[in-house]
Amino acid sequence: MSKLNKRGLTSKYLFKGRLKFKTALHVGGGKINVTNTDNPIVRTPEGFPFIPGSSFKGAFRSMVEKLAVSIPGLRTCQLIEDEESFKGKSDEECLRIIENKDADYCPTAIHKEFAKWKQNKTETELITMLEDKLCNTCTLFGSPYMASKITFHDLKIGDWAGVTQIRDGVVIDRDSERAKDRLKYDFEVVPPDAAFDMEIWLENPNPTDMGLTCIGLNEFLSEMAYLGGIKSRGLGNCRIKDLEIYELNLETDKKEERLMKYLTHTKPEDKMENISDPSHFIQTQIEALF
Repeated sequence: MSKLNKRGLTSKYLFKGRLKFKTALHVGGGKINVTNTDNPIVRTPEGFPFIPGSSFKGAFRSMVEKLAVSIPGLRTCQLIEDEESFKGKSDEECLRIIENKDADYCPTAIHKEFAKWKQNKTETELITMLEDKLCNTCTLFGSPYMASKITFHDLKIGDWAGVTQIRDGVVIDRDSERAKDRLKYDFEVVPPDAAFDMEIWLENPNPTDMGLTCIGLNEFLSEMAYLGGIKSRGLGNCRIKDLEIYELNLETDKKEERLMKYLTHTKPEDKMENISDPSHFIQTQIEALF
């Protein structure tokens, strides 16, 4: 729980649009197979392809982390564990390492040490130390110690051909550069030009959270993003189209009026204010990071 969450809702943003695919898409569907293929896509109970929010979030976060590490003043651990620093040390020594680590350190996988550390701190002290120790991307996307500020809904399919394709694949011998015998397989894809409805919610962001979110959005707007599996073969190239941004800001004037509007309406376009120029908004938020 962050300081902002302790005092309630202060701001909220909704990013809506369509994720349109330039190339075919494959998001693996596990063991339930309604088609005759080795590797089916994930489907709804009604049989329609969809993109799990977790898959979208993973691709989104990965892109943001790769870019954030190059931006001066931002910190990202990329969820890399630092086990060597704690090997062979007592709990007390581990606690001292965590508390004295420099600002580039993000404790993402030290559950045992954190549990003991937590017992020795008040809630206020714990929140302050977490906000100091966690990197910017873990603060936005979540970690074992703080919930995510950003939420990705499952993406339901909108426009598509109504059928899927089965594509062949073979295992290549890297030495001979030829297909290996008896190692052929196939996989299911959603054909190119399919579009999925997208919703991303962001709650109580600070300026860095907003800037990082807009970096990810801009990668998708620029057709630089890939989603799903088998990306090395060009699958999953997509872009966001028809982006809309809605804002609820309770930290400025007309707070009561805006809160009443939010509480008494049901549709996002009625509950929140529409940002008329999404491209300019995203560019402004990214520039603010520098």
